[in-house]
Amino acid sequence: MKKLVVVALVAIAVLVICAPAMAWPMALKWWEPTSHFTAVGKIQAVDTTASTVTVRVHLASRAVADSIGEDLTIAVAADARIFKAVGSRQETIGLGDLVVGEKLRVEGLVDYSTGSAVLTGKRLVMRRLPLNEITRFAFRGPVTAVDAVAGTLTARMNRVTRALSPSYHGSCDFVVPTDARVWVMRDGWPVKATLADVVVGDRVYAQGGADRGVPSAPVFTIRWMVVRHAGAATVTP
Repeated sequence: MKKLVVVALVAIAVLVICAPAMAWPMALKWWEPTSHFTAVGKIQAVDTTASTVTVRVHLASRAVADSIGEDLTIAVAADARIFKAVGSRQETIGLGDLVVGEKLRVEGLVDYSTGSAVLTGKRLVMRRLPLNEITRFAFRGPVTAVDAVAGTLTARMNRVTRALSPSYHGSCDFVVPTDARVWVMRDGWPVKATLADVVVGDRVYAQGGADRGVPSAPVFTIRWMVVRHAGAATVTP
């Protein structure tokens, strides 16, 4: 009986000591590479011979955020699951059934073993929603007006996702709540900032949500944005 008690105490001690090392990280630091990615955008090309799909990225997870507004070519795994969303259902399709111009969501893995990120899609879903059903947006463009007190920002729409397509090459107004995440690029690194650090002429990349419950016009709320100053101004961290 004493031996069992001793063994149990030793096992508990080992678990207590090793638990921190065995624990799975709850959140990676922004500079640490991540092994998974998600990208949403419009299909630009499909190559069934090379098993690749090229997407003009509208929304993206951190691993592929640099490709926002750009064309991103993704290798499609041989065992990838490919679907076409029809209403609330998803029908299984093949790579050759993907249609250029349609919206595509790709989830997959990132391999850094070659020194650069190699993307492999594992799950692809093609969908086309009516404009009034799209509730997320992203854009790139210069700031034309900003009011830190009112929490508003106006920018020219140089690159937009479909939700903002009516404002393409025009201007659009946005709400920026106090809990929005804002970063300003400084010496090549993102520095946490606030809307008060943003000035007219800054180049902004932002993502957020659209509230289409307002009868007059949708309300676009920025949830996070990355700012590049037009001049030499810097932001104190």
